Amino acid sequence: MRGKLVVRACCASAAQRGVTPGMPLAEAKAIVGPTLRVGPDPHAERGVYCEPHEPKADYEALQKLALWAQRFSPLVAVHEPDCLLLDVTGCGPLFGGELKLAEKALRDLHRQGYAGRAAVADTIGAAWAVAHYGTADAAVVLPGQHSDELKPLPVESLRLDEDVIQLLRAFDIRRIDQLLELPRAALPSRFGPELLRRLDQALGDVAESLTFERAHEPDEATWEFEVPCGDRRVIEAVLEKLLEQVLEKLRPRQMGVQRLLCWLHLVQSKVVGTLRVPSTTDGTRSVPTTFLVGLLHASASMRHLLELVRLHLERVQLPAEVARVMVRASAAPLDFHQGQMFGEENAERWREFPVLVERLCSRLGEKAVLRPSLRADAQPELAWRYESWLAQWGRHSCLPDAEGRQECLPHALLWRPPCLKAQPVAVPVMSVVPGGPPLRFEWQGHSHVVAHYWGPERI
Repeated sequence: MRGKLVVRACCASAAQRGVTPGMPLAEAKAIVGPTLRVGPDPHAERGVYCEPHEPKADYEALQKLALWAQRFSPLVAVHEPDCLLLDVTGCGPLFGGELKLAEKALRDLHRQGYAGRAAVADTIGAAWAVAHYGTADAAVVLPGQHSDELKPLPVESLRLDEDVIQLLRAFDIRRIDQLLELPRAALPSRFGPELLRRLDQALGDVAESLTFERAHEPDEATWEFEVPCGDRRVIEAVLEKLLEQVLEKLRPRQMGVQRLLCWLHLVQSKVVGTLRVPSTTDGTRSVPTTFLVGLLHASASMRHLLELVRLHLERVQLPAEVARVMVRASAAPLDFHQGQMFGEENAERWREFPVLVERLCSRLGEKAVLRPSLRADAQPELAWRYESWLAQWGRHSCLPDAEGRQECLPHALLWRPPCLKAQPVAVPVMSVVPGGPPLRFEWQGHSHVVAHYWGPERI
């Protein structure tokens, strides 16, 4: 701000020490003292540190949190810089009341690593004001009483610009009840039109619209046959059309297909055993047959993906006609090789190698194309095993099946820890003999038991 660094936001620990948003960083350093550090210190357990403000990263995190919050309401909007607005009309009885809904949202938010406050009110402005400047962490403003709840709150709760706030302070107007006592006609000329608009929005006299976040639609496509079909050429043409529809959704996002799950719903005239299968439009039964197409690297090539689908389809037995076809993709960012265009001569050969592996896995099956990998075992001759080439890339991929259940692909062992410290941290451990395997260790004031993994045959 005007060539100087200021505090954009602060946590509760910093606020207790006297740091406030808008304060110059130099003043915050003087208040906190030498315990203020720039960037987190992995060795320090307590203290205050500052990080550079990244509005874009904050907004993206709020968008992800908005999609997570759709478990409480299907209508969730992002209100920058630090707020989510939920339309919970009719959602309270599902959680035992609006107050319990707000309390559960705060508990679940805390499990996600966030600290927050919640308020339910008739208007967006009243809910925002009570959540930011109220006294309770979770509050519900009764219908028709939002005006009384707003009066003792400061004028900052009206979501005004800082220039308007400073002008109101110059006139010693610090609470909303003081503002309501002034002549309404004189407010726009003295403080601008924004003050009256925000006040009317909080009181419910002016409507306020929101742009709700839309949940990401699954990358899938479906084709329904009017008459069940048994011609493989027609089925291949339908799969080609569905695959093109999926790629059209992925291309604007610079994404490609990492795993492709295909369903072929076969017509079954009767129920076999106790299996319950859905009925088709003509009253017959349909049984889904699935096959999974895996890739080493995400691809958006229609020709390559269609070739893999055809190789899989050749190995699928179709004892009955197909009534419905569905494909669902697990997307991943595309790999760009522009930096290798003028590199080594064998770069093109290495790019063709994954294509060869994918073709072999599609024709012979994933379990037929293996590679050796290391495993934890005290005996060197047993410290390896065979695993599928595609298992490594599918360890984090989960695709919902036709009934909405999650079908998780085979997971390989992690190649590295999920989190690495910038500097090594000493951890106290306890073992039976000096230098032996640890049995317990201390971390952040808690004692943990070490679980040793010796393979599936020795646990």
